[in-house]
Amino acid sequence: MQFVVWLLLVCSLWFVSGCARTVTSIVPYGDQITVTATMRGTINVDSYRYFLVLSDSSSYKVPEPRPDIIEAAPEFIEPGGTPIIGTVEAYYANFFSTWSSYFVVNSSGYSRVMGPFVIGGTNTREVLSSIPDLNTKVLVFSCDLSKLFSTVPDQIYFDFVAVPWLDGEQTIPLDHLPSSNNSISKVAGSIKEVSDESDLALPAALDIIRVELKIE
Repeated sequence: MQFVVWLLLVCSLWFVSGCARTVTSIVPYGDQITVTATMRGTINVDSYRYFLVLSDSSSYKVPEPRPDIIEAAPEFIEPGGTPIIGTVEAYYANFFSTWSSYFVVNSSGYSRVMGPFVIGGTNTREVLSSIPDLNTKVLVFSCDLSKLFSTVPDQIYFDFVAVPWLDGEQTIPLDHLPSSNNSISKVAGSIKEVSDESDLALPAALDIIRVELKIE
């Protein structure tokens, strides 16, 4: 009888210790993204626009400054817009079809637009907030990830683009991050900062110095 009790005790200890070894930690995922973009000069939302494009795919594309333009679609227009150069179809095929969502900063403030982006489709534009101080070199805005992705990916790919924006003129970008291969994890607490060398040939308000993304 004593042997049976001893055997049961040993088995119980083995079972408890075995369960302890199988416990896995839970990875906390963030539900909000905060963006901080710094320009060399004071922002100008009357003559320029600033875009942050987000994608769930590393193969996404954005219009880039010369000499890296795509001749059939050289401008940075928004989905639903009409280009001065190129066809609408070329912009969707090369760019918009690869985007999940984007932010735009203009005189209306900080806005976000969620995809998918297809020709003839309708996408809702939501103004997140006004710009509290126009005499600044720094743009800061936040948004829930659920308003940017139908399913939040493990890695979020992004690029920031600065574009001259005057009525009746071509909107070819003048600056973007050194590479479009930028990404950040959806894990809460993740921070990604991308710096860009200053280009004194550009208007100061269009010269990107750094962009930081934070997942909270």
